[in-house]
Amino acid sequence: MNARAPTPENMRDCRSIRDVADAVSRQVLPAVRRPGQYVGREINARCPDVHAAEVTVALAFPDTYGVGISHLGSQILYQVLNDTPGVAADRTYCPQSDAETLCRQHRVPLWGWESRCAVGDFDVLGFSLSYEMCATNVLTMLDLAGVPLRAERRSQEHPIIVGGEALADTPEPLAPFFDVFLPGDGEQTLAALVERVRQAKRAGTSREDLLLEVARTVPSAYVPRFYAPRYDEAGEFAGLSPTVADLPRRIERAHIARLADSPPVTCPLVPLAEAVHQRVTIEIARGCPHGCRFCQAGHTRRPVRVRSVEEIIATARKALAATGYREISLLSLSAGDYPHLRELIDRLNAEFASQHVSISLPSLRVDEHLAELPRLTSVVRKGGLTIAAEAGSPHLREAIGKDISDADMLAGVTAAYAAGWRHVKVYFMAGLPGEGEGDIDAIYDLCRRLSDARRDVDGQRGAITASVSWLVPKPHTPMQWSPMREAEYFFAVRRRLRELARRSPVSFKFHRIERSILEAVLCRGDRRLADTIEAAWRSGARMDAWEEHFDYARWQAAFQQTGIDPARIAHRPLPLDAALPWSHIAPPVSDKLLRREHQRMMDMLAWN
Repeated sequence: MNARAPTPENMRDCRSIRDVADAVSRQVLPAVRRPGQYVGREINARCPDVHAAEVTVALAFPDTYGVGISHLGSQILYQVLNDTPGVAADRTYCPQSDAETLCRQHRVPLWGWESRCAVGDFDVLGFSLSYEMCATNVLTMLDLAGVPLRAERRSQEHPIIVGGEALADTPEPLAPFFDVFLPGDGEQTLAALVERVRQAKRAGTSREDLLLEVARTVPSAYVPRFYAPRYDEAGEFAGLSPTVADLPRRIERAHIARLADSPPVTCPLVPLAEAVHQRVTIEIARGCPHGCRFCQAGHTRRPVRVRSVEEIIATARKALAATGYREISLLSLSAGDYPHLRELIDRLNAEFASQHVSISLPSLRVDEHLAELPRLTSVVRKGGLTIAAEAGSPHLREAIGKDISDADMLAGVTAAYAAGWRHVKVYFMAGLPGEGEGDIDAIYDLCRRLSDARRDVDGQRGAITASVSWLVPKPHTPMQWSPMREAEYFFAVRRRLRELARRSPVSFKFHRIERSILEAVLCRGDRRLADTIEAAWRSGARMDAWEEHFDYARWQAAFQQTGIDPARIAHRPLPLDAALPWSHIAPPVSDKLLRREHQRMMDMLAWN
């Protein structure tokens, strides 16, 4: 694939919003695989007329349509913005390789799925950055939109490029490509930014002055161009300082006070092509009370906020009627900790069981809540039960803050078998601090016992699928100072577990080791990584989250080309007093608490 792009001057004729519907219909749709993903005429689509709007926003998801249209956060922002008078919010997704090639051949710019207008002409282009492996897709979309990749090269005619979601908590590797990051809950901060854009358009404010006003006045906005990184004599990151005197040194992560302040999605978009999730998804709680020491979301999304049972029932009623779906997914980092779970399930059962609507609880905890399974059988879908055990040995689970015992899991799985479940999926991580050979063997031993638990129900053995990922020590967690294990260790773990599981009812699935290492580099690195990301993209890196597209050799060449040592970023322990590239983004948990929890973890590991 030719990664060179048409110049912005050739892709953009003028500042007015260009309608490219004819070009999309004639040049793209007839020649792509699965054209339904590019049609953009979904049930419940509701983008107003972009030509009549005061402010236009393109909500961009840097992955395929099937992934992006299933993303609840994007649908929430789509609803919030389109409920705002004078604002038109459209959607755009990353074209797959065949569509990208056609767009380049026929000079068709990236478009809004509903308006069929060039997104490079919109006022704001906002990306949901949910995963490190989407980095090259961001560049693909900017390039197809005719927007210069580097923020410093953009002019008045270009949209403001905004990044939110998980990577806004660790923004530095992508900082040169973005004008603004909005870490934290985006409902109110994105609305505030859009209002500043509206005022700037009315006043004829320059792009630079607008961005400075955003940095000063929009809560939780981080504008990278007004912050400069420092490096010590050895080339190590030494901190980040504002270049404008009245800007904050630390950016407080945004959070809404009540979940009721985030409007539930009552008319979700119904995809025209196959999507990852095709069901009604309702966020019942935001945040997690447990604080597992490896979990970034558990530390950054505090405090816990819950939606009322009445609002959940009303949302389910409206969303089912608006979509025709027959499944409701109750979304939360820890749905089992929802304080009114029993009442909620009883209410859902009473209203929807007769309509053959199933309820899925993707994050149900495996302690006392699994004892509820027999009474939920009429409404809970029994396609498979998922347990996040994380570690095989109890002492390692205790050290990482995963408060679940072997007895809890065995009792819960036995109850699940009795309630009709036949397959159990268990999630583990390998490469945890203090992990030894016995801890790896304990992963298989636990899976075998979970399988044998079915014998007490019907004399047979349960089918166990164990999914093993490789620990990435995430920023904003007590593990952020810990090194990631090297690839050779993970290859040895994979060989050992495959050997143990031979001729057993336990099957193992493993994450791609090289991709996990790259994920660690991209979340733990600093602003200098932008050169590597661009080099990998220019060599053809695309859709790195997809196994069929991921090519680690391209990234290795990009690291060599840009003089970056990925091992030094991923596999090196960090001093507790080191300056960290993400420290200017302040999560709800203090640095002091993270250090204390890190030390507690290390003390627990030393005792065993």
